[in-house]
Amino acid sequence: MSMERQFKSAKLQVTMVGDQHPKGVTHLFNNVSQQFENEQLTSLTEAVALLTSEECVGVNVITTDHIALA
Repeated sequence: MSMERQFKSAKLQVTMVGDQHPKGVTHLFNNVSQQFENEQLTSLTEAVALLTSEECVGVNVITTDHIALA
């Protein structure tokens, strides 16, 4: 039996900290492309920081793969 792994989806979980959320709050962004550039991630976190007046303290990349059995 052979297995083939195929990319299915990716999400970004951005953790922000600020006056209203001193322990942090996470924002989830779905439908992220399989390959993204660090500049794109920086632009996203800067935009969220500008919109929320909070500071980005971490980002998790969550990927899902489909494994096809042959």
